[in-house]
Amino acid sequence: MPTHDSERGAQSINRALSILESFSDDARSQSLTEICERTGLTMPTAHRIAKALLSNRFLVLDPLRGGYALGPAVVRLAFIVLRNSDTRSLVGLVLPYLEKLRSLTGESVGLHIPTEGGRLCVAEEESRHMMRMVTGAGNILPWYAGAASRAMLAYMSEREQRHLLSNTEHIPLTSATVVSTEDLLKALPSVRQKGYAISQGESVAGASAIAKPILDADDNVLGAINITGPEARWPPERMVQFLPDLETAVRTIEMLIGRAGTAAEQPVARNCAL
Repeated sequence: MPTHDSERGAQSINRALSILESFSDDARSQSLTEICERTGLTMPTAHRIAKALLSNRFLVLDPLRGGYALGPAVVRLAFIVLRNSDTRSLVGLVLPYLEKLRSLTGESVGLHIPTEGGRLCVAEEESRHMMRMVTGAGNILPWYAGAASRAMLAYMSEREQRHLLSNTEHIPLTSATVVSTEDLLKALPSVRQKGYAISQGESVAGASAIAKPILDADDNVLGAINITGPEARWPPERMVQFLPDLETAVRTIEMLIGRAGTAAEQPVARNCAL
């Protein structure tokens, strides 16, 4: 009985997290039907969990649109992360490089950091194009989707990779989302060998991204710089054109935080040196 109860409890937690993670910049307010469509939950289950999230202020009712929206409890937790002195220091250090990469590529450039529940975007310089892709500072995306997720996972131990990937229910965000943990793990050695990750339509349909991790002196993953844009304007062949600029930015940041690279690791400096 205790085992059965613990399994049910974990399932309920995963379902609640899937509801919270279903919100995004293009779905800031959702009806119960929309939540069911994005999470795969049944209407009774979604209603029961949404009611619990409402009572604990993780969700609120949107008076303008009549649906659900993220509540103050989520904001409070996000600010705990953002107020962390290490996070503030990293954001302050990285921001000029995000701005420079945005200027060079014309696309949105963000800093994502690892958290237990997914990768958290803590800073972003949005593209100035009318049609653009953004993550949004304060938003969390799951570990199983997107370039920034794979870029960070690739530099973690297999034990940590499995822990993070098993910490949430793998719900497809798009038709291109890879939901198999084993398939994701198989892709990580190649990402580590290349030093960067590329994704196309995994987190948001029609969006593509390239990301490279930021490591400290002990090879711990501090975060990743993620450059994202519409697939039509930001295909893989264009992304790799700016890979030297992304590598230069990351290596410079790593040197500033005390990570000493070998000469072979240093990329040819192009336009991103500040």
